[in-house]
Amino acid sequence: MQSDIQPNVASAANAPRVSAELQHQIEQHYYTEARMLQNGQFREWLDQLVAPDIHYWLPVYEQRFRRDKRPAPTPDDAAIYNDDFSMLKMRVDRLYTGQVWMEDPPSRIRYSISNVEAYHTDEPGELQVFSNFTIQRHRRQTEHYTHTGGREDLLRQDGTTFRLARRKIDLDARVVQDKNLYFFA
Repeated sequence: MQSDIQPNVASAANAPRVSAELQHQIEQHYYTEARMLQNGQFREWLDQLVAPDIHYWLPVYEQRFRRDKRPAPTPDDAAIYNDDFSMLKMRVDRLYTGQVWMEDPPSRIRYSISNVEAYHTDEPGELQVFSNFTIQRHRRQTEHYTHTGGREDLLRQDGTTFRLARRKIDLDARVVQDKNLYFFA
């Protein structure tokens, strides 16, 4: 899957930051998104906060030595998630069937979103946003996992809210101990 607009750290260096008011709105948007996902409101998340041309990507990274100058992963390489809207919808719809054994009973998940940086892009109404996350996932009595990482997003202003058009997720752990990655970051 090729993504025509990929946020990248280098391009943010010269981009203008958003105003304090817009920064606050973006942070509130992320808190609303986290609450919806925590509460299992996956269809509402898709319908209200996700753009129809979404590219939702969790690439597989290798831990490399500094001298290894191979390029970073692209959307054409192996990935844990490399979804468009129809794939996200299929994953969401599957959760409502009751047949996702790894989510029955459902996990208890808490999201913490931090270090939100937002920049204007060359496209009016589109914003490049970087954030960090911690996801605490509890299931049954003994299963507890913590996932930390960063996200590179492209948000589109949609009236008084935003729609997620691109999300690249970077998990800090290169070997994930969790046997279930059926959650949204």
